[in-house]
Amino acid sequence: MTARMTRASNLWIALAGLLIVASGCTQRQQIDASSLDALTEGRDGASASPSKERDAAARAAVAPVGFKDHVQSNAEVPAGLDGLVFLDTAGRRVALSSYLGKKNVVLVFTEGFSGMLCPFCKTQTSRLIDNYQKFQALDAEVLVVYPGTRDHVDEFIEAAMKTEKRQVDEVPFPIVLDEEMKAVDFFSIRSNLAHPSTYVIDKKGNVKLAYVGKDMSADRPSVKAILAEVEASNK
Repeated sequence: MTARMTRASNLWIALAGLLIVASGCTQRQQIDASSLDALTEGRDGASASPSKERDAAARAAVAPVGFKDHVQSNAEVPAGLDGLVFLDTAGRRVALSSYLGKKNVVLVFTEGFSGMLCPFCKTQTSRLIDNYQKFQALDAEVLVVYPGTRDHVDEFIEAAMKTEKRQVDEVPFPIVLDEEMKAVDFFSIRSNLAHPSTYVIDKKGNVKLAYVGKDMSADRPSVKAILAEVEASNK
């Protein structure tokens, strides 16, 4: 065999070796990808995606939260609003009847704490803080309800005070507790704790808006929508 033929033969052997290595890498990448899929799927093929709460927190962190500017009531409210009693963060009784018939009332239920604080609830509360003077101008009082035990309520209030526009020294409206879930059950909004819910009640005690949203989502009325309902109640 000539030297030229030997060199050509060696070249072909080298190329064949490279092809085998490349093929092996491709197969290994496919296996690795399959292994990753297996790790992120259950044995039945169902996706084992991150928890709903973590996913919601991630969405709220990376993009501005847009609540609904146009909503209509999607829930019924039974008679007996004047019997609802909450506790403030100091343990004092706060009766809804002390506002009914005197002011318009905006009653907002957060989701409380079920493993984490709902990022949408914090954003919603901070926007109510930022716009509280507009509610006052319409002779409306805002009450934000924190369902369940008082665990993490201070953390929630502190987070809500860091609004999108400024840092406030205090929340200008009552944040009240529904520790025994009586109000939650009155409105039939029980979930892990409660579905995010918003009620606008006029000075005569009539419910003008009753909106129950989806958990851990921006499915709730915007400040604009709530103000429009309050303004319509004054006409």
